[in-house]
Amino acid sequence: MWLIQLSLLFLFIFLAFSISFYFAEEVSWGEAFWQSWQTLTTVGYGNRPAETVLGRWATVILCTAGIAVLGSVFTAAFDYRQHLLDKKKLGLMHNPFKNGYIIFNFPGDYQVINFISELRSVEEDAGVCIVDSSINQLPENISILPNVHFIRGNTLSRETYEMAALKDNKAVIVFPIKPSVPDSDGATKTIVDLIDKFVEDQTRILHILVDPKNAWMFDDSKSTQVMESFELFAIVQECQDKYSSEIFEKLLLNSKGANPKTVRPKLSVGWTWEELQSKMIKTSKLTNTKCNLFAHIRNNDPETCPDMDLIIEETDYISIIAYNNFNWADFEKNMAES
Repeated sequence: MWLIQLSLLFLFIFLAFSISFYFAEEVSWGEAFWQSWQTLTTVGYGNRPAETVLGRWATVILCTAGIAVLGSVFTAAFDYRQHLLDKKKLGLMHNPFKNGYIIFNFPGDYQVINFISELRSVEEDAGVCIVDSSINQLPENISILPNVHFIRGNTLSRETYEMAALKDNKAVIVFPIKPSVPDSDGATKTIVDLIDKFVEDQTRILHILVDPKNAWMFDDSKSTQVMESFELFAIVQECQDKYSSEIFEKLLLNSKGANPKTVRPKLSVGWTWEELQSKMIKTSKLTNTKCNLFAHIRNNDPETCPDMDLIIEETDYISIIAYNNFNWADFEKNMAES
């Protein structure tokens, strides 16, 4: 507000001096404006210094005031810029990103840095907004990363969800307020329900579940759950089958090679699972494309080893292991033509 007022005052003084100099010194408007600009910016005294009494008094009074106001304008501009930087640092500004990702409840430096690193292995400039009420500002090693925003807000406040611009982004991930504490699932459920009020179908909601026994809370939620104990499952599997954890780690890391890709069948609807496998192997060889079938998904229920005579339906999804540049539409077309 002060910056606008000072700028308008400076403009008024500039015009007043130009008009005074124009009439007092009988010069052109171009010369009058040039005189005003040079004097008010202290660059010089124009091509023609004031010679009349009125012109000199106008120069003394208006330019002295103008120089003071101009200094104030620059000071106000720098102060306003710093004010915006401070607001951003303290989490008091709206999320500026679209098609980005939003994290509720700061999970820790290590988790956030790894999340951003993996995310940007595929989406180089993806924006990440972190919403939390327990920290005053982001740690420096995260705040210096490009396209990272912080909102400090109460998760029970409507303003927090409005500032986060939820419906403009791809996904919202809700971490437990207190990791490894089962009661945190109750707070997670509340946040998930509130998020659902502000998103549309194109925005996915994911939540980290601490205790599997609390999964019933989310039966009526659109959110997808990820178990906090996922790492423990990987350890158990590794104990029973060597290399399992390493395999799954590579599957989940975007920077390590091929990953699961969920695709929607169109041209392959009506095929059996056996036909799909056979055509996929043949087309992979012909097109020199590295990919493998991973799972069949029907009614949101994944099956990693479906029956060979299973018929692929229009509402099904298929999970495929492939590299980031894999194009399902082109590949399916090649399968149908083979």
